[in-house]
Amino acid sequence: MQKMLRALATGGTAVALLLTATGCGSGTVEESTDGGGKGGADKPAKGAITVDTAQGKVSLDKPATKVVALEWTYTEELVALGVTPAGNADNKGYGTWITAKGAALSGKVTDVGDRNEPSLEKIRALQPDLIVIDNDRSKANLKQLRAIAPVLSFTYTTKPQLETMKKNFGELAKAVGKEDKAAEVTRQIDAKAADLKGRLDKAGKGGLKYALAQGFTANGAASIRMLTDDAIAPQVLNLAGLKNGWKGQSDAWGMTTVGVEGLTKVEKDATFLYVAAANDNPFTGDLAGNAVWKGLEFVKKDKALPLDPGTWLFGGPLSAMHILDETGKALKV
Repeated sequence: MQKMLRALATGGTAVALLLTATGCGSGTVEESTDGGGKGGADKPAKGAITVDTAQGKVSLDKPATKVVALEWTYTEELVALGVTPAGNADNKGYGTWITAKGAALSGKVTDVGDRNEPSLEKIRALQPDLIVIDNDRSKANLKQLRAIAPVLSFTYTTKPQLETMKKNFGELAKAVGKEDKAAEVTRQIDAKAADLKGRLDKAGKGGLKYALAQGFTANGAASIRMLTDDAIAPQVLNLAGLKNGWKGQSDAWGMTTVGVEGLTKVEKDATFLYVAAANDNPFTGDLAGNAVWKGLEFVKKDKALPLDPGTWLFGGPLSAMHILDETGKALKV
């Protein structure tokens, strides 16, 4: 688990950093001149489906039915659309980190290896008619993947991230013939946020100030990712009228990585919401006896509140709704 978190924290700056976990879509698209895999060149044909991706427009003759996803965000999105992926990169990791309602993988999904180094042989054996990738993570394999099937490549960090996620969710839905379902699921995010806002208002907690963090251990010390308003998770919480009390400098993912001293910059009246693995929780472990930690206002006032360890802060629509649900539980509304 610690190894996974360190990998998330290091991958080529903050970008691979993350989450490397993620990858949604880029708002800018260019015309692709490459071939699209066994389907031939990515040239729009009459009646074809045309999908906007980070690598340009990709044309499909018909909706894809056998899809391999090499990034958890897009696996989650396929599941949200009612499409069982033929293959996914790292089933165990997906199941550990993404526990949102309705996001679980079927036992029929083939594990095709690590997200950074998937098995081309396993992917090829599945004979997919579509492969979905993170543009940053899988760029090195793009040519080999296109030789297997058409590829949709998305970039998660394009600002604003929430709108980027929604846009690329819609593009993926187009590729699998599920546009109506995508619109339905997207509406559920706004409805759930409005519901949480109403419950907060009723409880006298409307407009509550918060700080959102992900904690883990790196090189024997607590490492804490503080999420700014450039990150998708705070953008989701802000839909419910909550106010982000962290104003640190943002990296490409919308995060500021700090040690315990950095937490002194959390606004004094903020409630501290955090995600940490059960077996690597610095907030209840190494920091519990730390003088700086114990002196923080939100600690002294018992306002350091855990969210479900499986709350994926860099995911798709189901994870977005899970963040809202978990926040409601933590705030007891």
